[in-house]
Amino acid sequence: MKTGFSLEFESPRCRRLHEYWWELRYSSDQAVPNKSNFNPAAIKNILPHILIHDLGTPGRSILRLVGTGIVERMGFDPTGHDYTEFVAEDRRDEAYNELFKAASYPCGMRVVIEGRYQSGQVHLSEALGYPLVADDDGRPLFVFVDDLVEKLEWHQKIDKQLEYYRVRQRDYIDIGFGVPLAQK
Repeated sequence: MKTGFSLEFESPRCRRLHEYWWELRYSSDQAVPNKSNFNPAAIKNILPHILIHDLGTPGRSILRLVGTGIVERMGFDPTGHDYTEFVAEDRRDEAYNELFKAASYPCGMRVVIEGRYQSGQVHLSEALGYPLVADDDGRPLFVFVDDLVEKLEWHQKIDKQLEYYRVRQRDYIDIGFGVPLAQK
């Protein structure tokens, strides 16, 4: 089990979101901060790598915010799309269930993700996410930073077209409620 204070990150951007989320938690005096507590200006140097998942519709993880760095890496803007569209078809239900489980448990989650492009190129990214609560109806949200660990060079726009994401490693982060059992 990982706790909020014993994590090591490959990405300094993941470290920054980790620090910021814990600042939010303590300053808001809430177990899970409201989305209105989230101040993008406080982390503007990592905003290009931020995603916000909206898990309010059963079976769907709608991307409400996708940073420009992620848009550039993917080759298109996935804002408004269901995140599971970008996961290998045989893993879509599992991908949604893992996000929903972490958001509703609640706990944080760190994942190492493999992204494969039409060109055959593969990248590895480290992503870190923490739960938020929607102000209007309390639906679960999840804010992630997704940062490349292994950089790739692209020469043509078609090289950037993402085919799928696959999780290579997942760690849950205890924010005070324990963590779910990891699936094998």
